Amino acid sequence: MSHHCKQQAFIKAFDVVSLWRKKNARGPLSNCTFNDIMNRPGVVLLTTANLGFLDMTINMLASIKKIGICVYTVIVAEDKNVYRYLRRRTEIDPAIHVVMTDSGEVQSDLVMSTDHHRYFSLLKKRQGYILRLLDQNLEVLFTDSDTFWFQDPLPYFQGDFDMSMMDPRSPYPTRTNKSHYCAGFAYYKPTTVTLQFVKKWITFMEGKDYMDQSVMNKLLQEDQPVHVNIKPLDIKLFPPGPKFYEFLEKNASYSAVVMHAASIRGHDAKVRRFKSSNMWLVNKTSDELVALEHSLNV
Repeated sequence: MSHHCKQQAFIKAFDVVSLWRKKNARGPLSNCTFNDIMNRPGVVLLTTANLGFLDMTINMLASIKKIGICVYTVIVAEDKNVYRYLRRRTEIDPAIHVVMTDSGEVQSDLVMSTDHHRYFSLLKKRQGYILRLLDQNLEVLFTDSDTFWFQDPLPYFQGDFDMSMMDPRSPYPTRTNKSHYCAGFAYYKPTTVTLQFVKKWITFMEGKDYMDQSVMNKLLQEDQPVHVNIKPLDIKLFPPGPKFYEFLEKNASYSAVVMHAASIRGHDAKVRRFKSSNMWLVNKTSDELVALEHSLNV
């Protein structure tokens, strides 16, 4: 099988046969129907999942379901346990398509940022997933699983641009030489510029233990290989974790669009913070979720 064919077999965003089988269903994880997701053609929400953060992935999906957002979602499972669990949970869900990674399975324990090689290797995989969807002429909203959604973010991605991200170092909406964009919640349009940039991003990191976000920002600052038109996101509406809680402490009625728990280090610390603000919607650990699902299907 050619490399191109292998890519298409791995992650074909709109699986027509699968969608037809689910056509009359309302998704248990998404609460969406086939017609709901067809109202947003050409847009895909992309995320990844491994056992260490499975509960956080489910929590994010629960926050999206809670506010009634319906968008076609592709989840790339990084290990077989998570793949089996999510496939069973989404068998009749027309809004969520789960695929198993084809770029090397991640062991099911927590991937800690202190194990730099494994951590960077995991982060580097997502650009390949993004590119495969862009190559299908799809707009891609990539999100890390440690996000919580309060409102629909998609209306913020209208207009003429290549990529859209949040920059905590520059005054919104200015792009400065200090800009440092967050790759963990980013919108990509399938423009010629975006495709060139993502391909360069991938090749630059091949064989190296580099943080993907640092490489992305280096290339953006140097306009390599091209100048990318970035639409900045307002930090007040799309805050990282510490900023979110800072805003919340100053104003109890503060509301974001999407909060990304970046800079809150470690799975358990993130969960504690989510629980402290009534943003934890899952009542089982990742291991318990997988074990329960397995017991129901033996």
